[in-house]
Amino acid sequence: MVWGQSATRGIEDLVQRVTSNDPKLQSLTILRQRRFGHEDVAALAHALKDNTTLTELYASSHPLSLASVQLLAETLGSNRSLRSLCVGDSSLGDSGVEALARGVASSSSLTRLDLTGKGLGRRGAAALASALHSCSSLSHLVLNNNPQLGDEGFAALFTTAPSASAVGTACESAASAAPPGSGWAGSEIVLEVQGCSVGAAGLAAAAQASSNSGRLRELHLQGNSLGLTGARALCQLLQSTHHLQTLHLRGTELGDDGGEVLASGLTAAASAAGAGSSSSGGSSALKTIDAADCGLGPKTMAALSKAFSAGLSLQELVLAGNQAIADADAAHLGAALVAAAGASSVGHLDLSGTQAGPLAVESLSRVPGLKHVSLVGCPLAAAGGAALAASLASSGGSSSGSWPALEELCISGTGLSISDTSTVFAALAAGGAPCLKSLEIGANPAAQDDAFLAQLDALRSARPGIAVFWRSGDDPAPGAQQ
Repeated sequence: MVWGQSATRGIEDLVQRVTSNDPKLQSLTILRQRRFGHEDVAALAHALKDNTTLTELYASSHPLSLASVQLLAETLGSNRSLRSLCVGDSSLGDSGVEALARGVASSSSLTRLDLTGKGLGRRGAAALASALHSCSSLSHLVLNNNPQLGDEGFAALFTTAPSASAVGTACESAASAAPPGSGWAGSEIVLEVQGCSVGAAGLAAAAQASSNSGRLRELHLQGNSLGLTGARALCQLLQSTHHLQTLHLRGTELGDDGGEVLASGLTAAASAAGAGSSSSGGSSALKTIDAADCGLGPKTMAALSKAFSAGLSLQELVLAGNQAIADADAAHLGAALVAAAGASSVGHLDLSGTQAGPLAVESLSRVPGLKHVSLVGCPLAAAGGAALAASLASSGGSSSGSWPALEELCISGTGLSISDTSTVFAALAAGGAPCLKSLEIGANPAAQDDAFLAQLDALRSARPGIAVFWRSGDDPAPGAQQ
């Protein structure tokens, strides 16, 4: 990767390398300190037309005139190597995005377009939607931190019909309903709309446009305030998707009521999928849910447990930062995962920052496929430490005991004393959690005790395959000395 040097100068040297097809220049970032005016853009655009080696171009934080954007857009139609593009700053706006979208529509190589913080609104979104009907290569669209997008813009991404604007004429000023059966050209899309003021109305509109929403593979909704009504609309959207594998909801303010509604929707989808109904079981492909910092609590956890019992299968579930999740709630979830072991394959569970304690530890230790468990900041203390040590001891070094598949355990900041770590380390040294490769245990009172290093050395001698992280700057290599 080439980075613009810290000086106020042009990009002639970079243009020369692009012109000469420098095989070492595959990713180019033009930093703010570089001059990137219209003449510079024109020179770069001309060089890119015949370039076959550059795959990534990042020129964010540079204000671009409409004429400059048009030059870059024209280049996208002739260049066949560029796969990732991020240009312009917050002044780009809808007009700039409309101009760029015309080039995107004619590209045969672009796979990722990043328009984070570019002043994008409904008009720009409609133009991008038209481009998606033509550009089959585009599979990752990043629109984060565009608060002007809102529900209308989000809906326009899914409901705008293909138009002549996508191939070179003036963009239409309003989104029109997509005709039945029409859809984006690509097969699957990753869509990021973090912090874009998306709510229930936008999600509901997208759900109705199943020919497009059904193409979603990942959806990033972090930082949008959804609440209870948003959760209901999200359930509608999940029913229209057929390929959605990853759903990011961190900080969407679902609340416990909204979480319960969402989990109930997952239950219905799982039940329908189990009954062989493909028409209403669209979310059966879902593998990852990140619902951290959403205000979830006991209602959500009860509904989630029911969903797993009904056949919901996830590979990763993140519930971190939901402080109202009690120890008993987490234990109930663990029991549901154990009972559904034949259908569920949750391998990654993050309960950091919840009230998970000894009950959760004991319950989770019996989940057969669990590979990563994070309990950072949970109030384990003495009772939790004892439960952990007991569960590790009961594994007996066998894959048929407790923690049979565990590879990563994160218990930093959980209030463990030196006596707690003594029993935990002893159980590990004796063969507990036989697959364990990584242990994070920093920010505990034990780590400040003079006896801790001796405990650590004993563990490393007995289990050299476990990398232990316990303070900033550690060398985590197994067997390494502090």
